Amino acid sequence: MSRVEVIGDCTLYLGDCLEILPTLGKVDAVVTDPPYGIGFKYESHIDDRDGYAAFIWPRIEAAEALACDGAPIFIWQAQQRMREFSAFFPREWRLFVAAKNFVQIRPGAMNHAYDPVVCWWKDGKPWKAQKGKVGVNRDWFISDTASAVSDTKSLAREHPCPRQPDVCGYVIDNWCADGGTVLDPFMGSGTTGVACVNLGRKFIGIEIEPKYFDIACRRIEEAYRQPRLFAEPKPAPKQEALL
Repeated sequence: MSRVEVIGDCTLYLGDCLEILPTLGKVDAVVTDPPYGIGFKYESHIDDRDGYAAFIWPRIEAAEALACDGAPIFIWQAQQRMREFSAFFPREWRLFVAAKNFVQIRPGAMNHAYDPVVCWWKDGKPWKAQKGKVGVNRDWFISDTASAVSDTKSLAREHPCPRQPDVCGYVIDNWCADGGTVLDPFMGSGTTGVACVNLGRKFIGIEIEPKYFDIACRRIEEAYRQPRLFAEPKPAPKQEALL
């Protein structure tokens, strides 16, 4: 039995995305930052390296099945497994470079300063942002990760590997139609949902870990309380239900 939270235009599901996805309707984009299969320590998920291909593709394929014609699919991944991406994702994909303006210095010849994001579009005419703003539709973005490090009281820091809203916002703003619905089957701390609130998109998020799910709810509620520069913020009605 799954818990459901509705916060404004965001619908959040607590449960296994493989079970929940077949119950959902069509979406306009899939934007997600799943586990990478690198042995990372999560609250309860076992980030098994050897079983990653069998874990990730059925869930991404189920999410892709909900995407409308021309919809984008963006999936964050780890550089150390880049040579295996073709095995993980049997599609004609390309890379979007999610660069960082602050990089943690580690021992080694070269530090990782960007995350590779595997992306492709379903058959059909894709929506894309129109010209008139800096960097429109380019295949890279430099995220402000320094602010995440300095803000020690941020709710996002309660998740072991939070994503920055600005890079998710860039992807959504450029490739998800105005007023469209974005799906994140690995919601984590809700960063994609926060970006959707900021940009006036609808959001569907799924998270299996209760601790991270609660963080996501709190962050999205907080995003609705923030003032908008060019529009009145929508009220954030909230209800809880059980599936």
